[in-house]
Amino acid sequence: MPVNRYASCIERVTPFTRIVAAVAVLGSAVAVLVAPASATADPPPNPSDSQISAAQAQKSQLATQVGQLSAQVTQLQAALDQARQAAQLAEQKVALALQQLQDAQDAAASAKQEVTTAENAVDQAQAKFNAFIRATYINGPSSGTTGELLTASDPDALLQHSAYVRYATQHQLDALGELNKATVAKSNADAAARGAVQKQQAAEQAAQQAKQAADEASQAAARQEQSTAATLASSQQQLQTAQQTLATLNNQRAAYDAYQAEQARIRAEQAAAAAAAEAAARATSGSGGGNNGGGVAVAPTANGGWTPAAGQTAANRALAELGVPYSFAAGNERGATYGCSCDYDSRNDSHVFGFDCSGLVLYAWAPYIHGMAHYAASQYSQAGHVHPNVASLMPGDLVFWSDNGQQSGIGHVAIYIGNGNVVQAPQSGDHIRITPLGQVESGYYGATRPLT
Repeated sequence: MPVNRYASCIERVTPFTRIVAAVAVLGSAVAVLVAPASATADPPPNPSDSQISAAQAQKSQLATQVGQLSAQVTQLQAALDQARQAAQLAEQKVALALQQLQDAQDAAASAKQEVTTAENAVDQAQAKFNAFIRATYINGPSSGTTGELLTASDPDALLQHSAYVRYATQHQLDALGELNKATVAKSNADAAARGAVQKQQAAEQAAQQAKQAADEASQAAARQEQSTAATLASSQQQLQTAQQTLATLNNQRAAYDAYQAEQARIRAEQAAAAAAAEAAARATSGSGGGNNGGGVAVAPTANGGWTPAAGQTAANRALAELGVPYSFAAGNERGATYGCSCDYDSRNDSHVFGFDCSGLVLYAWAPYIHGMAHYAASQYSQAGHVHPNVASLMPGDLVFWSDNGQQSGIGHVAIYIGNGNVVQAPQSGDHIRITPLGQVESGYYGATRPLT
């Protein structure tokens, strides 16, 4: 099954890589800013390793603090929500208590009205009874049926009078009974109403207290949330400042490294020119033999051809491309090319003239190595057989990252330039830049020293 020789050249970018994005602008101008006419130009500022380490430590500490404060804000928000819910429940209890109190007051008013109605009925009965008493007094007392018959002028009137007496007496008793019942009912109603009112007043008081407590808890939670949020905002601002400081130091270090590399290139060119001039002079005077074709030999030997000068030359060739755009599957031994629009990230790369990560390696080492695959995983073993550790890296060494910890998972390659930095072609939309080795991405796999 054929291998896609470009697929693994896409860099998996970490968030921290973006922090040093300002190197891009610097990189595009390095060739102009740090290409002096001689190797004695004044160097740019070079922050110390302790300054960069301190800035990294401060950033990490503040990032941890921001995370902790964010968790506190979340917890306080949950507590605030609970307090607000408790306040809402207390308000509902108050509303219920007020409704029940109103119902009790309405019941008491109804009972009072019933008592008033009963009292009115008694008053009416009492008035009729009083009329009966007056009539009896005016007409004289009756001594039974016999006396009434002797004094009555009309037997029919006598019968009517007797019926009235019985009627009045009976209705008086009824009225008195109703009065007694109404009085008892009024007393009971008043007692029940008073009990209901007292009970609902107690419930209302308890509900008001509950609401007050819930409101106080809600307000306290809100104050705490505001205080923590303010602290969080301050810490975030400090974190941004720390990130900017670290990015500035990284940029300064990158500029200094680029300056050093350019100075080394100038010195190498001067040395080569001097050697060529000396060789030409010897040839002219007859003291030297023939040349090897008019230039320095660049082909590697079968049993190892790596030298520090070869590594520095490869690093310098890559540094000379700082600021050139990244283009997926672009670049070869002759230089930059147009890339490939193979996926969403690289959708415009067919119109971008530049390099991808392994294409930059092909160009950097072109004076010494021919025929390497345009594929980072293959370059790990094709470029050389010596794989130095990080502490032993030299300029020109290739460094690799893998997403599964194996050579088959290698997806990115960069070129070491010294002082803990690499030159790399990161991803579509970016450009060739200098980056600290530890800040390229996760999954560092290892290194290869070409020509070994």
